[in-house]
Amino acid sequence: MLTEYFRYNMHIDKSKILLGNKALWTIYIVLIAISMIEVYSSSGKSIMTPQGNYIALLAKQFILILAGVGGCFVCSKISYKKLTRAIVSLLWGISLACLFAVLISGRMSGDSAARWIDLGIFQFQPSELAKYTLMLMLAQQMAFAQNELDSKKLYWTLLIEITITSGLIFFDNFSTAALIFISGFILMFIGGVNRRLWTYTFLLLIVAAILFVFLTKVAPDFIALFPRGTTWVNRINNYGTGDITDMTQQNEALTAIATGGFIGRGIGNTIQSRFLDEGQNDFIFAIILEEGGIWLCLIILILYICLMYNLIKVANNCGGYFGTLTTYGFAIIIGLQSIINMSVSVGLMPVTGQTLPFISYGGTSFVLASMYLGMVINISKYDKKTTKQTIDSKQDAATDVEEQQKQDLLKAANNNIEKEDNNESNN
Repeated sequence: MLTEYFRYNMHIDKSKILLGNKALWTIYIVLIAISMIEVYSSSGKSIMTPQGNYIALLAKQFILILAGVGGCFVCSKISYKKLTRAIVSLLWGISLACLFAVLISGRMSGDSAARWIDLGIFQFQPSELAKYTLMLMLAQQMAFAQNELDSKKLYWTLLIEITITSGLIFFDNFSTAALIFISGFILMFIGGVNRRLWTYTFLLLIVAAILFVFLTKVAPDFIALFPRGTTWVNRINNYGTGDITDMTQQNEALTAIATGGFIGRGIGNTIQSRFLDEGQNDFIFAIILEEGGIWLCLIILILYICLMYNLIKVANNCGGYFGTLTTYGFAIIIGLQSIINMSVSVGLMPVTGQTLPFISYGGTSFVLASMYLGMVINISKYDKKTTKQTIDSKQDAATDVEEQQKQDLLKAANNNIEKEDNNESNN
């Protein structure tokens, strides 16, 4: 029974294992290969402890990559159309429950930055699940209401859902909360939800951000109302007015970039990774620049540009509104997260803690991003051309059935006429 269920739902074609957009598969595999090399190189400080060693780190990364690739493959086989409103709502509800649980447990333990749920074997980060399930939730609601997108009720419903999700993360992880809110807000714009209200809200958010920054300057005690407020302000102050000679993480990243030059030190020859706490996560792009130089940086930039191009291509060619918005949601998150991580590494933004998608040391973010990518690859199989062919084939089949029914009726009528004629001639 279970085998038959999966065979029916996954539609496995043994002749073509990797179905869907081939460019997405290729880019994904190349980024993973780069990840294995650079995680090994950038983990210098992480393994400089009595418990740290390269073998354990790489083994864990390899297992996470296998889990991510497996998740991507499975999701690429399961039709995204089977994600009903009940399933998506359930997933979003579970992510909110996990966010609330980790928030409460963190407060009870006195942890001002509670972000993980410890499951023993591994740690799970609920904010990553919330990030992707929210995109699915918004995409599905807009798809069901595509004839009522100008509705004020729909607009406020979506905005409240975005605010609740990001609000549960805000106090413990400001950068992720901001990423989720901005991503959801942009997806609302792409979906065409009440543009007039969207514009008013956008202007209001700009005013609120300016007011927030102003209050932190004129009323320093104001920021103390937030558990991690001091950390936020220190990061901004260090970025804007910090001494470049200080041994900060961002200065160490800039040093790595400066010493890399155009051709780099060579893969595995990093020095600055020994001084970076999160070299394999937040600052892996700086280590890439140190080891590979500008040329390797350009290759990675091209890979991400190609990834975004293909995601947008899949979204625009999708035969369904839900698939289109689901793909756009993923493209927004990956695009923003990549830009933020690279900008932090090269000193264009304060430190945020955002990883580089598919390259930084894996975990919840890598596995869930891989699963979402698998879903997008599945969506790419249902483009407008394929959908039209399916509709046409169904219409042709229906026409054939109708024609056959007409032929059967005509044949039956002729048979009846022949019988009547025979009866008359016998009489």
